[in-house]
Amino acid sequence: MSDEENITKEPAAVYHTELKVFNSFEEQEAYERWEMAKLSPEQTLIQLRKFINIAYGMYGYNPSDLPIKHDIEIQ
Repeated sequence: MSDEENITKEPAAVYHTELKVFNSFEEQEAYERWEMAKLSPEQTLIQLRKFINIAYGMYGYNPSDLPIKHDIEIQ
């Protein structure tokens, strides 16, 4: 194997250095609800839109240049 085959190519990403450990699922849910409650309604909608884009593979979302109609094709 050559050296080039041994190189792992990671996508350019920002890694968070903080790791949160929970003692129970209930504690995790309470923390997540607390974090969501701190967001403004606009931030919540933006986060929801990002999840929708990921789920439907809609990349390149620009809120200032919205298309008139989305066509979702299920294959």
